[in-house]
Parts: sequence; C-alpha cells; structure tokens
Amino acid sequence: MAWNSCDFPLSAKLLGKNEALEEQKFPGYKKRETQVYVGNLPLDISEALKTSFGEEITGETTSCHSHYACTELSPRESVDPCETEKLREPLTVPVEMRRSFLVLLLEECYRDLGWLDLIRSVQGKVGLLVTNIVPYTPFFWAMNITETLHQNMQMLFSTLADIEEQRPFLHESAVQRGTRCLAKYRLGDHGSAWNRCWVVDRVDSWAVVMFTDFGQLATIPVQSLRSLDSDDFWTIPPLAQPFMLEKDIFPLHLGAYQILKGKITGALNSEMHILKFEEFK
Repeated sequence: MAWNSCDFPLSAKLLGKNEALEEQKFPGYKKRETQVYVGNLPLDISEALKTSFGEEITGETTSCHSHYACTELSPRESVDPCETEKLREPLTVPVEMRRSFLVLLLEECYRDLGWLDLIRSVQGKVGLLVTNIVPYTPFFWAMNITETLHQNMQMLFSTLADIEEQRPFLHESAVQRGTRCLAKYRLGDHGSAWNRCWVVDRVDSWAVVMFTDFGQLATIPVQSLRSLDSDDFWTIPPLAQPFMLEKDIFPLHLGAYQILKGKITGALNSEMHILKFEEFK
C-alpha cells in the first residue's frame, strides 16, 4: 500500500494575526492505524508552513511524519539581469498551462469550468507551495496555501487512501485520451502515492498523464493505471494552479515543494488565469 501516515491531528489557520500561523484541531477525524500521505505531501503540513512564515526552515519536523516532501528552503542562484531578460522574452507559455488545455481538462475531468475564475481571484499576500517548475523560465505550478486548501487536501487524499487498493487496474484497451484514472505520483526520495490523473495521450504501451493536483506531466505504463472514473472523486477542483514569477526565472536546481512567500502583482495578458508572483526578499 503506497499510503501510510498518521491521522490529521492539526490544521493550519494561515496568516492569522500579525501574519503568523495559528493551528487548530479539526473535529470528526479519528486516529488511523496507518499513515496517509497527501500526494507526496504529508497531511499535517502545519509545521512546515509554520516554519516558512515565522521560523527558519530546517527541513526537520517534530510531528509523527517521517517522510516530508517539504525540503530546506535555499536561496535561488543569482542570475545576470541581462540573461534573465533574454530568457524571459519572448515568453512561451507551456502547453499544459494554457487556457485551451485547461478548459479541456476541466470539461472532461471535473465537468465544471468555475475553477478558472476561482484561481484568477487570488490577490494580495500569498504563501505558495511549489509543486512543479519549468526550469529557466518564470513559470511554475503551486498550491495557494489557505485553510480551504488544507481541508481539501485532507478530504481528497484520505479518500484516495481508503479506496486505492479497491480500484481495479484498467484494461489496456480502456486507456485512451481523456481517461480519468489513478496513478502513482513520485517525488524524488520521498516515496510515492496514488493520485488523480488524466490521460493526455497514449503511445503504444505508454500513457502521457497529467497529475491534475500537482501540474505535473508524466509518462506511465498503461498497465499501471487504476480506474477512477466516478464523478465522486472529481468534485474537489485541482489543488495546484499555474503562476509565473514577476521578475525572475527558475534555475535548474530548484526542486519542488519549496514554500515561497510573496504577493500577487497581476496576470499574464495573454493567459489571464496565470497570475504573476513576486517573492518577498
């Protein structure tokens, strides 16, 4: 079984008084025998979030989770300003971030386009948990850290943890463009877990899938995909959304699951759902 973690003991009420994190317990969750991963994020991300907003990030935690996807936050390498501008212009928006691609994804997976308007409404100060970057460009995917996000993570990934082994593997003939399914999502040395994905294309015995909650494309053997076509598993909208840095570009070495604190400064004119982000220095 790919999931194993303890319960949902704490939730973070983000950006409380003086922009400090406040923790609170959620009722209705019983102690679990096994541990549950939130994708490759632990369900209890409170400690990681707390350090990112108030204390020095060390990459260590004091909770029951021993496999954290949140790693030490290190400064990005300096890039020559002239080189930065050269790399930024002209900007080519990755296909998987474009509105046309996301509209198709939302129609086929979630049966609802409202998420595009929802993500455009994000304003002001934000904390972003980076899930995927496009190296040497300003584009990245991230989860906007809010109480709603934390609740959605708990609900979604606890559900997937409960049903993952009950879901049958798809017959090869059933794997085609547009198929909603379940596949293992891996993040480096932090292990793997079953997550929602959507088949973008198929080439012979391989499927190109989009992990809709992380903004990550991957190529996976078709025989390793599980069925997840019921609408019940697709009521929670995608957890990650596309962003771009206001001024910088991402170096190659910056990994996912860094927590960035900053503000939204606007949107990309050609793709208004891609918000511009400026990190606080």
